[in-house]
Amino acid sequence: MGVYYNMPFDDYHAVDAVSASGLRVFSRSPWHYRHRIAITPTRPMLRGTLAHCALLEPDAMAARYIVVPEDAPRRPTEAQWAAKKSNESSEAAKAWWRDWQQRAGSREIISAEDFAICRQQLAAIAAVPELAKLLSAGHGEVSVFWIDPDARLYCKARIDWLQASDKSARILELKSTADESPAAFGRTAARMKYELQRAHYIDALQLGARLKVEDFIFAAVTSAPPVLAVPYDLTDEMISQASDERAELMQRLAWCRKEDRWPAYGDGKQLLDYPAYAKRSAEVEVSFVE
Repeated sequence: MGVYYNMPFDDYHAVDAVSASGLRVFSRSPWHYRHRIAITPTRPMLRGTLAHCALLEPDAMAARYIVVPEDAPRRPTEAQWAAKKSNESSEAAKAWWRDWQQRAGSREIISAEDFAICRQQLAAIAAVPELAKLLSAGHGEVSVFWIDPDARLYCKARIDWLQASDKSARILELKSTADESPAAFGRTAARMKYELQRAHYIDALQLGARLKVEDFIFAAVTSAPPVLAVPYDLTDEMISQASDERAELMQRLAWCRKEDRWPAYGDGKQLLDYPAYAKRSAEVEVSFVE
């Protein structure tokens, strides 16, 4: 219970508790929550993880990552590795990469291109006064644990950046994204249910740390050049809606656990309704030219 500032991610991940990402899956259906599996990271996701470490845990960079030199030979393909005979340049490249992989050990190998983008992301964030001020003091990767008082479920949250005093707190959540514009990032936020994450983190600090959240910022930063960082928060309407949605999901999750029932979309045939944009207006008339 409470707040932990230096908990390793693997230790946090091992705790069986309701998380914001878990609630997002549960909002799709209890069945998907019950049968959720680990996701294979994509390159943009890996870039986001790299940016998180560089910004929030810079002291851990050297232990987790190793950057390929810009003058390194091209990494051999699987076919080249498997080839019984190779030309001289291919053999030299394979020898270089064998040595480099040995030097890397358990560290993740990062391309010079990805590292350059990471540095651009840090510079873009530092160029935004509101973000730079929030990051000037506080703690990164803060773990919080509490019991939801209504659903009586054990919960957890992993906050990217927390700046806290005795009674209040400010939160920054870093989001690496393909498009940081309001319209595009708004669609991403809706798809990823960032409003649900926000509501979960607010409860984390209010119930797990007795702190009132004075400010909450989503720092959207582009994951490919040109790199730009933009601070966002949600409208009052979305904040209120998310709070209600989280409470409903928690109650439903408590019921699913008690009954050990994990339904998907209901029993039998489902009625499918199209979204508004796909529906033909009654005012539209179709004419044919003979």
